[in-house]
Amino acid sequence: NVSNILHRQRRTAQYRCQFDDTGYQWWEFRYSVLQNNEQNPIITGLLVNIQEIKDKEEELIRARKLAEQAELKQSFLANMSHEIRTPLNALSGFSSLLTEEGLDDETRRQCNEVIQQNSELLLKLINDVIDLSSLEFGKLQFCIAQHDAVSICRNVIDTVNKVKQTQAELTFTTELEEMPIETDDSRLQQVLINLLINATKFTPQGSIVLKLEKETDDTVLFTVTD
Repeated sequence: NVSNILHRQRRTAQYRCQFDDTGYQWWEFRYSVLQNNEQNPIITGLLVNIQEIKDKEEELIRARKLAEQAELKQSFLANMSHEIRTPLNALSGFSSLLTEEGLDDETRRQCNEVIQQNSELLLKLINDVIDLSSLEFGKLQFCIAQHDAVSICRNVIDTVNKVKQTQAELTFTTELEEMPIETDDSRLQQVLINLLINATKFTPQGSIVLKLEKETDDTVLFTVTD
C-alpha cells in the first residue's frame, strides 16, 4: 500500500547515458525496493534528468578554480613586488656609492660584485613574472642539459648571501665533490633561490642550510633547513 511505499528506504543512483540524438546526459534513478526477492524483486522509482544540475556543478567547479588561480596570482604578484625591492635597493645604494670620490679599488670591486649579483637576481625575479604568464598559456619551456648540481648550489648560496637581509648565516653542505644531473640549470637555480630567500624572511638569526644529497643512483635531494 501507499503507507508501506512511503516508509521504505529511498535510494539513488546516477548514470551517464548516451543517446543518439543528444549525446551524453546525466540521469538519476530514485527508487525503493518493495520486495527484495532475489528472483523477482519489486522496485518502484522515478528517473529524473539531472543534466542541468551537473552542468551547474561543473560551472561552479570552474568558477572556483578560476577564483583560486586569481587569488594565487594576486598573492604571487604581491610577494614579487616585495622581492623586487631587495635587489633594486641594493642596485640604487651601491650605484650611488660608486659615485663618491676617494673610494679605493677594492671597495669599487666589491660594489661592482654586489651590483652584478643583484642585477642577476632582479633578472631572475622578472623571469619569474614572465614564467607565470607563460605558464597560464601553457608555453613554459625548459632547456634540459647536463649540469653540476654542486656548482649550481654554490652559485645559489653566493647569490643569496649578497642580497639577504638577515643576520642568519647561509651555508651549503654536501659530501659530494660533483653531481652531474640532467636539468634546466636556470629553473633549478630559480627554485633554490626562491626557497632560500623565503627562508631568510623567517630566520633573522641562526643559520639557513642548503644541503645536497644523493639518495639513489638516479635521485638527488635538495633540502633547505632554517
